[in-house]
Amino acid sequence: MPHTIRDESCYMAPLQLAGRLIMENGGETYRVEETITRMGQALGLEGVESFAVPSGVFVTYRRSDGAYETAVIRVRKASTNLARVDEVNDVSRRLEAGEVTFEEACALLQAIADAPPPNSKLMVMLATTVSSGGFTVMFGGGVIEFAVAAFSALAAQLLTVLMQRRRLQGLVTVLAGAVTSAFLPMLFNYLTGLCVVDATVAGALMPLLPGLAMTIAVQDTLRGDMVSGISHGFSAALTAVMVAGGALLAASLMSIVRGGAAL
Repeated sequence: MPHTIRDESCYMAPLQLAGRLIMENGGETYRVEETITRMGQALGLEGVESFAVPSGVFVTYRRSDGAYETAVIRVRKASTNLARVDEVNDVSRRLEAGEVTFEEACALLQAIADAPPPNSKLMVMLATTVSSGGFTVMFGGGVIEFAVAAFSALAAQLLTVLMQRRRLQGLVTVLAGAVTSAFLPMLFNYLTGLCVVDATVAGALMPLLPGLAMTIAVQDTLRGDMVSGISHGFSAALTAVMVAGGALLAASLMSIVRGGAAL
């Protein structure tokens, strides 16, 4: 059943919050718009429209007096947390089915927003370390390559955390992580003569690749959301360029270490 409250402008905050949570945690553009529309209709609103892009969410609906309520919220990408996206979707479905009231839905959404990340930074680093070593084995490496790739990925993660504390984020951290992940295996090979450099570097760089961004770009483009598709695709391409540039810079630094000219 539609939910009614005296001040219809109060409906805007939960609609914006739901859209922001989905977009910030790796959800697709169409999912943001669909969730906002479902929630607005469940609240008895008419003319509910939304437009989502990676950097913002626009929401509008028509109030009972015929005037339109419109607002935009800035989206700042936090991290990828698809479990949180699923939780927001669940709240919207329950609101649509009448299983929760407006007030309960607002409380649930706020609880989702305030909840700490499901995995600690230490757990994320451990997963990145193990996955890098696993990719190295998949690329033909052995025990030594596994260990070197895992150590290189861990060093890149620690460097990223340190840079974020210095308020350095985005592509700068990707470039620094790529240089670290590629240079350490090369240096280890130079000092010991051990490990297959190509497989080790490839495995260490894998966590930096923009797989999710590229997937969302393809999905949004196929659905006709060209602005979002192009934005995600361009972001993924820039990230890939930074990873490749970091590997090239590491090779150039290694050439200098060996006494040769920089590449």
